[in-house]
Amino acid sequence: MSHDISAPPPSKRRVFMSRLFSTLILWGIISAAVQWKTDWLLIAITGFFGVAGAFEYYRLRCDTKARSFNLLGLCICLAYWAAMSWWIIWYKIAPPLWLELAALTASVHGAFLLCYRHQLEGTVTLQRIFFTVFGVVYTVIFFGFIARLLYFQGDGKNPTGLFLVIFLLMVTKFSDMGAYAFGVLFGRHKMIPHISPAKSWEGFVGAFVFAFAAAIILLATMLEKLAPLTWTHGLILAPVLCGAGVTGDLAESVLKRCSSIKDSGHKIPGIGGILDLTDSLLFTAPVFYFYLAAIAG
Repeated sequence: MSHDISAPPPSKRRVFMSRLFSTLILWGIISAAVQWKTDWLLIAITGFFGVAGAFEYYRLRCDTKARSFNLLGLCICLAYWAAMSWWIIWYKIAPPLWLELAALTASVHGAFLLCYRHQLEGTVTLQRIFFTVFGVVYTVIFFGFIARLLYFQGDGKNPTGLFLVIFLLMVTKFSDMGAYAFGVLFGRHKMIPHISPAKSWEGFVGAFVFAFAAAIILLATMLEKLAPLTWTHGLILAPVLCGAGVTGDLAESVLKRCSSIKDSGHKIPGIGGILDLTDSLLFTAPVFYFYLAAIAG
């Protein structure tokens, strides 16, 4: 992966058109999956983004001696999604949370076992351990909650997860779009320039405006399909998910800035890599899942 961030940036118009085109394509894929309502297709799409995000993450660290650590993280990711997919297709429900605990345990045990093969290198060795374990939490466990939401049982009997995932995606990504639109049109005051120079407080306001707009539209049109959500819970979740999404976006900015890269990849025109697309969802998905679990009783 190239670490050159000195190239002149493309024009705002070009970035906007590329981002709009990519967004429409992605929403088209999601709409098709929703229309077909095919379990294996929905899980395949979710698993693809989960695995691709893990590959991008473990490429961030240019450390030739850490290849075995990166390989460990990727193997755990693949094993996790294989187990998740098999369980859902076979049992039609998401597996128990022991799957996430197993992935976390395997990453901790495996990372320390790899250290035993070579001479310790002080804090560098600790960084390799942390990078491996954190990668499993960040790209595997966090993103896995989207698959869990697909099979969330709102009333304890009937799965309503598909529409809950639509709510999550709409509120989170509309928040992203609001931040981008307001930032481009009105951005004057930098938010956290030492982490993300492009982020502005005006964009932050736009994120909340668009998040509320998405939540209100969905609550007004499909409330009966969003159990256990009510108008009250939906309007509470709009700012909660927006805040979590902004945190997730900034978290990836920290990773990229510390790795001296502009984008996690170049697979999606106008957006960047898979992590650039899913960074906010990595933080909103677990928050949304645990909120639903709490109110569902």
